[in-house]
Amino acid sequence: MFTELALNGAEVSTGYTPVIFQTVSGQDYTVTVSDSKNVYFNRWSNDFSSRVIPVVATGSEVSLTAVFTTTPQPSPSTPYSITIDSKTLNGTAISGYLVDLRVGGYAIANGYTPVTFTNLEPGLQYQVVAYWAGNYYFRDFSGGDLNRYELVTFNSTGNTAVSYDAIYEYVPPLQAATLNIIAEFPNGTQIGTTSNTTDYIQHTPGMWLTVTPPGATAPYTGSDTGGSLLPFVLFAGESYTVQMTTAYGNVKFAYWNDTGSTDATRTIKLDHSATTVVAVYEVTQTQAMMRASPLSSMIPAVLAPFELCLIPRFYPSRSRLS
Repeated sequence: MFTELALNGAEVSTGYTPVIFQTVSGQDYTVTVSDSKNVYFNRWSNDFSSRVIPVVATGSEVSLTAVFTTTPQPSPSTPYSITIDSKTLNGTAISGYLVDLRVGGYAIANGYTPVTFTNLEPGLQYQVVAYWAGNYYFRDFSGGDLNRYELVTFNSTGNTAVSYDAIYEYVPPLQAATLNIIAEFPNGTQIGTTSNTTDYIQHTPGMWLTVTPPGATAPYTGSDTGGSLLPFVLFAGESYTVQMTTAYGNVKFAYWNDTGSTDATRTIKLDHSATTVVAVYEVTQTQAMMRASPLSSMIPAVLAPFELCLIPRFYPSRSRLS
């Protein structure tokens, strides 16, 4: 069976069973198995029902077994669920907005609001990803998360069901203005970028920022620079307060490129043209660690073997992961 090993949502290696993967000790990976002709994933032997399963690489071998059937079968039921509704800023219910449910960056289910994802697993971190359409623009989740990714992890002793509202703002096209915020180093290298090389838009981590609307004292949306919410679609003629992260590790806010101001918070009045501002960051030490740094620069490259056995029911096949 085709098997994929991924780290932080990025593919590390693939192969067909039997297959051996090398890993870095201490890292949290995901292993994904695929269906084949007339052979369908059903569950893991430990009754974990998602085909994407988390695996922590250790110094010892780890063995897993995936169970397949020759006809599609329902996975074992669990009591865990996530419900997503959608509303406007004033609390009016709206519907029909796409929501992805992901594990390790990979979509395992989707639906349109209001939507409930069922038969979820404890101990697995789910990413709930909201989309927008029709001049209704996503602002935040009711759980307080200002970006479009809400993280949910169930445990065996906590709540078995959680609910969130995805909050949207309607911006009529004739009143719309865009605001883009870029973070970069003095040499022009951007911190946070976007690419579309797979089925999903991929982002490299940027610097966190928030936007406070006119008349408010608290932000109502936010994003990492380079994130998919950017550029924000807001109201022309209004003034918005943008607050950049002042520092992350040894990377610190230096100044705004257009004004030279060293204050990481500024107010920007929008007109009908596209507005772009650049926040410049500087590294205060040679050995700086930040989210945008390559993983290999932060973690010793110690390979830790572990073993994965994939055994399709009726069609035995073994896979080794080390």
